[in-house]
Amino acid sequence: MKTAISRRDFLTTTALALPLSAGVTRGATVASNSAPVAASGANLGYFDKGRRLTISMWDFSWLLAHHPGGAYENLENRVAEAKVRGYNTLRVDCFPSRVLESESRFEKNWDPATDLPQWGQRAVSFSCNVRKEVARLAELCRKHGLWLGLDCWDKGHMFSGLTNNLSGDSKPIAEADEEREFTRYAETWVKALKRMREDGVLERAVWIAPMNEVPHFAGGRLTALVKLRILPNDDKETKLAKGRQVDAVYRRINRWMAEPIKAEVAREGIPLSYSSLGDADYGARLTDVYDVVDVHFMPGVITDAADQRAFEKAGKGAPGGRFAELKKYDLKAFSSAWNQACRSHYAAMLKRTRDYHQNALQRVTVASGKKLAAIVTESFGPCFWPDHPDVDWTWYKHYNADSLRVVAGLDFKGSSLSNYAEPIFSLWNDADWHWTSNSYYLTVTR
Repeated sequence: MKTAISRRDFLTTTALALPLSAGVTRGATVASNSAPVAASGANLGYFDKGRRLTISMWDFSWLLAHHPGGAYENLENRVAEAKVRGYNTLRVDCFPSRVLESESRFEKNWDPATDLPQWGQRAVSFSCNVRKEVARLAELCRKHGLWLGLDCWDKGHMFSGLTNNLSGDSKPIAEADEEREFTRYAETWVKALKRMREDGVLERAVWIAPMNEVPHFAGGRLTALVKLRILPNDDKETKLAKGRQVDAVYRRINRWMAEPIKAEVAREGIPLSYSSLGDADYGARLTDVYDVVDVHFMPGVITDAADQRAFEKAGKGAPGGRFAELKKYDLKAFSSAWNQACRSHYAAMLKRTRDYHQNALQRVTVASGKKLAAIVTESFGPCFWPDHPDVDWTWYKHYNADSLRVVAGLDFKGSSLSNYAEPIFSLWNDADWHWTSNSYYLTVTR
């Protein structure tokens, strides 16, 4: 800790490193407990919080790995560690439908001896009262000065008549049933929010997102979207018409999900966030009941023919695959190939980061003319990454930190640093990497 403290003291009293050519300006400094203010005196701001959000995505893992021996066993230590790393916000699943249960059961799904670290890992089976656990997390965040972004991944448990799981599995939803199902979904949220208000949870909330990555769920489970997906794109006009129909489906289900929630938290004025997936026209899919767009960005490494040959030595399908496939690769070969590809195509990868996020900011205005605030909570490297002693994080960390520096020069009200910036992954151990990156984001103004 002596090294970390001296580094922080140095950065607090001196200018930060020169920014990348991302259109950012220098001149602002930030103290650990003050809101960052631009040289002009204008506050960067995030609604009434007076500062940008530095976001660590704790997803559903904060609860599912909270069992004895789990990465979140000592929850207070983990919350305190997030503060030390420069985070002011945790994005979490608050399990609305399970807040309504007196006891919830979670079965073992992960073996540390054979499996790679992954989101939602449960090394043992256990039961708990989720309402009490969410309330405790909020109390710890209050104690240590962190906020909560309240999201919901647990779609299979949220919808009526669906299975009790965390995979999002469900039966298809017919077009005639959309309003009923998504309104019921919202009503489950409303019941849970009333309890969370009693427990002091809403005092810490900086947003509520009705559903994590709405297109991830809706794209395969709404029959209206399935029918549209199989229609041909014969020409530009047909493609545009199809796109407008797709946007209309999302607009109506997003409204049905959001309106009851918005009404319930009107007294707190908590913003509603749309959790996206891909570079869509967010404004066309939302109404002004929303306040925030959560932009997700998780591309793979850029490769050329030589890089592909190097990945082939790691195993068939590399560098792609989910955790189960990744663990079968020669991970030393995988790591070497990934680092070389990232180094070779670094400028192009950072340009891709900038182009994607600039384009996203052009699509955040709804039909009423309301411009939605933009945040980034899932970023910047590939969605699936092998956390293993044979894998070197060096170039992954370079890329993620510099991508955050690129985004720092754009009009985002908050950003995460990595999908792997949470205690279940070994990346958490590099406290200074987190802190210096978040300090840059809070200090540099656009």
